[in-house]
Amino acid sequence: MLLVGIILWLDNAQALLTGNGVFKATELKPWINDPATAPLYPSNYLFYPVYGALCRVLDWLGVLTGDPRRQITILNAASAALCLGVVYRLSGAYTQSRALAASAALFHLACSFVLMLAITNEDIMPSYTVTMAAMALAAVWFVKPTPARVLAVSVVFSLGWLGEWRLIFPALPGLLAALWIAPASLSSRLRAIALLLAGIVATASVAALLGRGHNGAVGPFDLLWTGKAVHSAWAGFSWAKVGYLRDGIAAYLLGTAISWIPVVGWDLWRYLSLVLMAGLTAAAASELWPRRRDPLVRSAVAVFGVTFVAGEVFNLYSQPQDPQMQINVMPWLTLAWLFALKAAVPRWRHGVAALTAAAILLLAYNVWSLTPLRGLDTRWRVAFAELERRADPGRTVFVLHDFDWVMPYGSLYWGLEEPGVDHLGPAPQARPKFKWIGFIGQLLRHSDWTIDQQTADLRRQIDKALALGYDVLLVRLAHVDLDQLERETGMVASRRQLAALQATLQHDYVAEPAFTDPVMGAFDRLSRANRD
Repeated sequence: MLLVGIILWLDNAQALLTGNGVFKATELKPWINDPATAPLYPSNYLFYPVYGALCRVLDWLGVLTGDPRRQITILNAASAALCLGVVYRLSGAYTQSRALAASAALFHLACSFVLMLAITNEDIMPSYTVTMAAMALAAVWFVKPTPARVLAVSVVFSLGWLGEWRLIFPALPGLLAALWIAPASLSSRLRAIALLLAGIVATASVAALLGRGHNGAVGPFDLLWTGKAVHSAWAGFSWAKVGYLRDGIAAYLLGTAISWIPVVGWDLWRYLSLVLMAGLTAAAASELWPRRRDPLVRSAVAVFGVTFVAGEVFNLYSQPQDPQMQINVMPWLTLAWLFALKAAVPRWRHGVAALTAAAILLLAYNVWSLTPLRGLDTRWRVAFAELERRADPGRTVFVLHDFDWVMPYGSLYWGLEEPGVDHLGPAPQARPKFKWIGFIGQLLRHSDWTIDQQTADLRRQIDKALALGYDVLLVRLAHVDLDQLERETGMVASRRQLAALQATLQHDYVAEPAFTDPVMGAFDRLSRANRD
């Protein structure tokens, strides 16, 4: 109920995250309206059937009827509540204290990324909750890994990654490590590892069997390896991602929506967060080190510690600053909080009360940090109604950054469309209503293209839109410098690529101010530059 209250107060289903929820809701609608013909997606094999059924329940109850984009937030809040139950039970198993377990659950909710993903419409929370349950069971049960326990963890873990495929990578090494150090003979440990892996394959096989004959169904090995985003612009290691990794870890704890300070930037909060994490880790280590031979402690460190290390290596290859990539590899911080609490009990009379108050303060701060984002759903809806008055959609093509919020909200209110103009006829053309050219669109789709190919295609698309008689409006990009472009796009594009694309707009076209919207920013009308 607390999370639902925050959702209603925020009035912003996307918050500060990506617009993925808009697209997930679009893909979810067939599972709500006609499940028999709705498509399965290998990388989210269970997510759409389960959330589609739950959205139908919410429709039946009259909760945000017909609006899956916002219904997902309610379902995510319920998933997060179950996750707190998992944290509470795990903490109780390690401390035998209701007070310490409740404080740990409160701290887990207070972490910025956990809170944000619990109240927005990203799709990770249900799969994360199930995966967290598997990790918690493993941390306690793998001290004595009976076949039944190993198989149960294997099935629960598989249900988690079958909702979000990439969750298989960070957590699996931790589960294997916990079995490897279990106090048992070598042959027993090897059999347990084999059973864990066999259970994963068996669960994937059952899921594939249940989906057989359905639209988009695949076999078990296609579920075990979907290859999602492996060959995309997001994939690959780079030095720039090390900085994003640091920021992703820091932002997991402290909210960043109100944290940008002139001159200082975000550095104050970034380093404060990292110092707090280091302090928690040191306090937890003081409690754990004397118990380093305790099988229960070793199991917890193996599951959560190895998941953290493996997960951050994986994140360096993908999107290390993304809340969805950090949430499932950072739960070790909640355990650090728990053991720091336990260390404080004999040393500090009011330690538990003081630290619990600090967790409440952290939660309050992270909720407050969302204040600048309040009401954006309503403001964007009004903004698009005003935009339609200012720029006739039948005669307008927008050139915008693919990560600009105009793109997901345009997809929501005017219809989901791929970028590009090759499918357009002469203006005016009513459908598609949302016509746009992505500033880095081909870079995202053709990361192997040279810079010359990228700039040439951007120029070709704009020229074609102009030749077809469309009014071409540049959204915000005429007022964004290269440094800001790099901050917004550095995960997928180099500075040289961004500079070349920006130079194409500046050299080949004239941007004349058209109008400025208080929500969307500045719009400029493009025309071909008269240059020899």
